[in-house]
Amino acid sequence: MMTLDDVQVLNFVSFTWSTVSSKFYLSSISWGKKVLLVGGKTDPSSDRVSVWSFDTESECWSLMDAKGDILVSRNGHTVVRASSVLILFGGENSKKRKLNVLHMFYLKSSTWLPFNCM
Repeated sequence: MMTLDDVQVLNFVSFTWSTVSSKFYLSSISWGKKVLLVGGKTDPSSDRVSVWSFDTESECWSLMDAKGDILVSRNGHTVVRASSVLILFGGENSKKRKLNVLHMFYLKSSTWLPFNCM
């Protein structure tokens, strides 16, 4: 597993690259004019999954104030977006234990819920 510690932004008007401050995450998803970063290594470290938002216009990071059944922090997971819901699967915790469970993060309410197949 490889971790990158910087974020590069390509300006399509001037065709130049710039570096912005970074977080250490493994899953990123676009949402409007933002890039959402979910899980992975954080600085400062946390025992729970964080959802960070990077505003591509202001180039500023903000931590989303999550509610609900907040997950244990993890690396190696997968996140996809379906409309205004993030779906997270898998990963492993800091002790390398596999976490093969599906969870959903509702972007409009910033709430985590386990996926229940009825």
